[in-house]
Amino acid sequence: MEPLIYKTNMQKTPSLVIVLIAYFSALFAAYISVPFLGNSHIIIQILFADIVATIIIYFFSLIFKNSSIYDPYWSIIPVFIFIYLFLKSNLDFFFIPSLLMFLNILFWSIRLTSNWIKNWGGMTSEDWRYVDMRKYSGKLFEFSNFFGIHLFPTLIVFACCIPIYYVLNVDYLMNPFMFIGFFISFLGVVYEIVSDYQLYQFRIKYQGKKGIIQTGLWKYSRHPNYWGEILFWWGLYIYVMIFSPWYVILAPISMTVMFVFVSIPWIENKILRTRPNYKEYQQKTNFLILETALIKKILNK
Repeated sequence: MEPLIYKTNMQKTPSLVIVLIAYFSALFAAYISVPFLGNSHIIIQILFADIVATIIIYFFSLIFKNSSIYDPYWSIIPVFIFIYLFLKSNLDFFFIPSLLMFLNILFWSIRLTSNWIKNWGGMTSEDWRYVDMRKYSGKLFEFSNFFGIHLFPTLIVFACCIPIYYVLNVDYLMNPFMFIGFFISFLGVVYEIVSDYQLYQFRIKYQGKKGIIQTGLWKYSRHPNYWGEILFWWGLYIYVMIFSPWYVILAPISMTVMFVFVSIPWIENKILRTRPNYKEYQQKTNFLILETALIKKILNK
């Protein structure tokens, strides 16, 4: 995790309690907002509730002047979307296709949420990207804060959760794509766990030094953690691709575009400002897809 900015003297445990209160409030507001849409399609109801919950989290971010309060929303809300859709369906919990998807989402959620809890410094810290936005946006920060930091990611994740609806509400036969999708999503989370652990060990070993990790998965991809995240969302789509509308593919495409053209360049530009030798690492290491480098290594043996 990149350097954080100090804001208050609050310790981490009280900060996490505040975050917990924020999320209970957001989920409660989301739940009671659903009836306001009456007989609307359940996808529209969930979208509305999702936006309501995001607004509640945004208000907490405003009150405590820390937009990192929103960060775990990305990893928590898909679990609740699945649970809500499941409760509205007539499926048995042990129906294999839905159970596999739920376990994958839960696995991913636990990994990402626990990683955030471990790395977040409490209300005394905020993600460096939000610090940069505060610095360069000036009076327009709250506009970019709500629409860029809060609402836009909510809409992207919501779109990527639409496959949940189709696995729970459409009549279909089990097919190979379900297992392929499950494997791809599962593999993506494994990549994230392994790369997170390798980066954590690297930072312990070179604490205080501006080194560049070039071992493990990081030897084959400059961003194996983000590659794992992209694989996770593509896996969910592949799971339902043969019995969902064609436009559902736009969700994982949007997620990929966000990482490739926004998140990763933003990070790499920051690294280059503080670590000029990162340029050499860029030239010799794949941008994202690590399998191509692994295959080349195997073939060259």
